[in-house]
Amino acid sequence: MKKSLSVLLVAGMGISLQANAQRYLGVSGSSYSGFNQVYLNPASASDSRHKLVLDLFSMNLYGNNSVSKAPFNTMIGDFGSNNGDFPVGKYFKWTGSEPLSVQLPFFELRGPGIMYAINNKHTIGLSTRVRFMTQVHDVSSNIGGLFVKGRQLNPLDNYAVSDQNGFDLTTHLFSDIGLSWGGLLLDKGKHVLHGGVTARYYSGIGYYNLNSTRLEGRYEGANDYVQVDDMNVSFSANTLDPSDRLEELTSGSGFFDFMFGANSGRGIGGDLGLMYEYRPNIDRHRYDMDGKKGLINPGMSKHKIKAGVSVLDIGRIKYTNALQYNASTSGVLVVDSISKKLTNVQELQQELDNSGFRLTNTVGEQKVALPTTLVFQADYNIWKGFFVHGVYMQNLSKGLNPGNNYYNQVTVTPRFESKYVDVGVPLTYNMMSAEMKAGLGIRLLFLTVGTDDVMAFVNDNSKGVNMYFGAHIPILYKKKPKDSDGDQISNRRDKCPFEKGVPDQKGCPDPDKDGDGVLDKDDLCPDVFGSKTARGCPDADLDSLADAEDRCPTEAGPVALQGCPDRDNDGVADIDDLCPDVPGLAQFKGCPDTDGDGVPDNEDKCPEAAGPVANEGCPDTDNDGVPDHLDRCPTVPGTVENQGCPEIRAEVKKRLAFAATAIQFQTGKAVISTKSHKLLDEIVGILNEYTDYNMTIHGYTDNVGKDETNLRLSKERANAVRDYFIGKGVSADRLVADGFGATNFVADNKTAAGKAKNRRVEMDLKLK
Repeated sequence: MKKSLSVLLVAGMGISLQANAQRYLGVSGSSYSGFNQVYLNPASASDSRHKLVLDLFSMNLYGNNSVSKAPFNTMIGDFGSNNGDFPVGKYFKWTGSEPLSVQLPFFELRGPGIMYAINNKHTIGLSTRVRFMTQVHDVSSNIGGLFVKGRQLNPLDNYAVSDQNGFDLTTHLFSDIGLSWGGLLLDKGKHVLHGGVTARYYSGIGYYNLNSTRLEGRYEGANDYVQVDDMNVSFSANTLDPSDRLEELTSGSGFFDFMFGANSGRGIGGDLGLMYEYRPNIDRHRYDMDGKKGLINPGMSKHKIKAGVSVLDIGRIKYTNALQYNASTSGVLVVDSISKKLTNVQELQQELDNSGFRLTNTVGEQKVALPTTLVFQADYNIWKGFFVHGVYMQNLSKGLNPGNNYYNQVTVTPRFESKYVDVGVPLTYNMMSAEMKAGLGIRLLFLTVGTDDVMAFVNDNSKGVNMYFGAHIPILYKKKPKDSDGDQISNRRDKCPFEKGVPDQKGCPDPDKDGDGVLDKDDLCPDVFGSKTARGCPDADLDSLADAEDRCPTEAGPVALQGCPDRDNDGVADIDDLCPDVPGLAQFKGCPDTDGDGVPDNEDKCPEAAGPVANEGCPDTDNDGVPDHLDRCPTVPGTVENQGCPEIRAEVKKRLAFAATAIQFQTGKAVISTKSHKLLDEIVGILNEYTDYNMTIHGYTDNVGKDETNLRLSKERANAVRDYFIGKGVSADRLVADGFGATNFVADNKTAAGKAKNRRVEMDLKLK
């Protein structure tokens, strides 16, 4: 085991590989990745989609070469088949002159762990991890090249070896137990801030450090040794041989001594992080449940943009019984021999002592720096489950000796995430190797596998190789509480989960669910607020008849009249009563029949005088076929054509026509001649016979004389006739007299006979 570990460390220097701070970037941006996102930023814990998750294990192996491209598949096979004698020079040629920084091997084992969301705001977790890191800082290429067998040195002798800037190598095997908290610090709806911290207890299992501040000499290829002219090198470890620490575990020393014994280191530190989320569509995820309003569905990704910053691995591990050696002055180093003893403190000390170097040693306290890293990340939700995740890592511990650090890099990862599968394609640019790498990360429910450099597995010309795999068990997911009956009471609190209910009945139906004071068992309308007067149904007028059955729902009325009022109390509801303010008979729709003739008063033209239906309830006193209300002469039989009045006899009409020209006046005067009195008396008799008639009396003259004189004379003569009739007892209001002068001639004025005819007083009878 000693030989294998030593060769591995030498190979780490020789092949100049560099591992970087990849943190499962293919899947670590996903809210379903469990602890993977928490290792990147502890604030992510509160935005995890898991309610409870068990982290079983995950392993991470990777490396990156900053100098040469090599067939890594073949290289790994050679390493396993050469009994530890790895032909480094077969694959790697150091041709550059720049200083080299190396980190290899890098191995990380995570788990077991557990993470639990206390509620939608706070999540806690417990994690465990073991890391093994070997790293060389700033070793010059001509010194490093000495350890690469097969390198073509030309010439082999007199090859200058010089390093005035110094270099250091640190190998560290350590573990940590972390207690994480992630919580919601600020919630402004669309703007949310998460915070997180992981407090870690670090246990240092073993470390080895080699540090050189100067080295001057010459390589003699013929003898494979270095003549050192000037050197100042120190090296320290917590044990003579790091492989002894591993043997403690298998030889019966036990796990406790291995992790916490006198040779172990201890440290307190951890991670800090903040995470901001912009949630422009947060209202889509809100719901009401169990009496709380505006809750947010925890099972959905809600951000459009997410940005975070974190500092990881803050702290150091302190070893109290560290062995420390210092070698200076000059001597001879045999390359093949020294390369096999670099990681065994005792053997290295013996080799240097035998080579003529002056050594001093002490035992004391030594602090080993952790790989503190600053991380910036951002996540953008393109559409539904499609995202793009960006990460920048900046190491903060480079230069701290002894100690390890990660190297700077930037990664952009398009990904798809869902409850059952995540797929991410990390595109990484590493500042050390100045090379782009394309990877692939996949999570299938609880299994995770991926690499940050796919091409290293498919071609023979890659600068590095990387892979990770692991498993976790998502026992519970965060999700909106189930509410089967939709009553906004979650099933876990609902005593009647499949029947819609109310809070004060623990999710069961309200015995008076409409709240009208009538229990559902007695309520004829259990879903509608009603009145006790109508057994729980709406009764707006409170007349004890439900609105649905009430013909007059807004006016109180007796049940017998279907809830309608009856103002005149005649037993006919006002809505049906044609005479609602007068008591009547049902057969006449609430109207009376005062005269009892079978025609209701509202239709009876003579409501107080009985008459047949054919006469609209009116009598026909003179039986002439014209009812009294239409009969102009109701007491005298007449004709229908003459509105119930008798027709004027033909001889009467002739007599009136004769009188028009027979009535004589004194010449030029309105004085009736006594000769005409007999004729006028006859006309008085006619007026007395036809009492339902009025008479018009119109006077006319011939064309002799002035018009004004003729008009005046015609009026006076008509009035003279009227006055005569009045004098004989005819009512004045039955007589209308007027004169029209020399107009409306009935004969020719050229003859005396014609003029005589035009000098007339016409009389006509008209119904009143």
